Amino acid sequence: MYRIDSLTTSTDRRRQRAEKDAWREWCNHVHGAIDVGLGTDHYNGAVTRQQTSRYQLVSWRADTERLTRHRRHVRADPRGVFEFVVPLRGSLYLGEDEPGATTLAPGSIAMVPIDQRLSFAHGDGSVALSMIVPYERVEHRFGLPVAAGIIRSDSGIAKVGRDLLVGLVRQRDSLTAADFDTACEHATDLICRGLSGDPQPVDAAGTDLIHEQVLRYVREHATDPQLTVRSLAVALGWSRRHIQAVLARRGTTAIDLIRNERLDLARSRLASPRFAGRTIASIAHSVGFTSPSAFSHAFRQRFGCPPRDVRR
Repeated sequence: MYRIDSLTTSTDRRRQRAEKDAWREWCNHVHGAIDVGLGTDHYNGAVTRQQTSRYQLVSWRADTERLTRHRRHVRADPRGVFEFVVPLRGSLYLGEDEPGATTLAPGSIAMVPIDQRLSFAHGDGSVALSMIVPYERVEHRFGLPVAAGIIRSDSGIAKVGRDLLVGLVRQRDSLTAADFDTACEHATDLICRGLSGDPQPVDAAGTDLIHEQVLRYVREHATDPQLTVRSLAVALGWSRRHIQAVLARRGTTAIDLIRNERLDLARSRLASPRFAGRTIASIAHSVGFTSPSAFSHAFRQRFGCPPRDVRR
């Protein structure tokens, strides 16, 4: 069963203790038995949890707090899970104290085993996601033992995994249990593969996600005459060889995607009254072609007619 539950806390003097107790209880439900220290008298926080019997995805924003899971907590309430922490706004701190702690900033993901001593802190207005993943769904991807790890998530395969989690939050009211579990499984695959240093996609679903990222970037930048396979690889954080391998599984290449997107856009403009006053050479240039003759040749190859026929 797929469920969504949430809690919003905004303390004032009359309700301060009850509100804070409710927030602490929620933290214990999500992370296991844990000490929760709230940093201000007037505390504000909001949390939403999506969950099935396999996975939990928690999206939250909160004021200053510190969570500490001691060994006594682990002994009393073992969970057998990893927590993937994805900061979206504000820095998070993993460790005993902020000066010596590991800083986790937006653009990174931390994988943390919950059944060990853990200290976690952040300042006012922090926003993050936490995905709770059973040990067995992580261990087989790495082998034993599995330790904590941090990876950049502002490019490459880890970014695809992070974007998938953000999408799950945005679409939470439209999901089924099967949808949610499948997407969480793919996100786990992608992030673990990034942590392991292996850039190759785990499965067809991972390849699909990367293919979609490439298509989106090409569509958004097709009119840029400087768009090349190299610039595409740099922008997305993957090697050219990796992009070529993903696209080869679809029977295409990055060069073909860029050229065909430009040609489709050119045909649309040639047929549009809005561009009736533009020359064919001007339209070719506007969609990223630098040579009118190369444009005409490519257009004829793709559509079986010269560009001028589209205007008749």
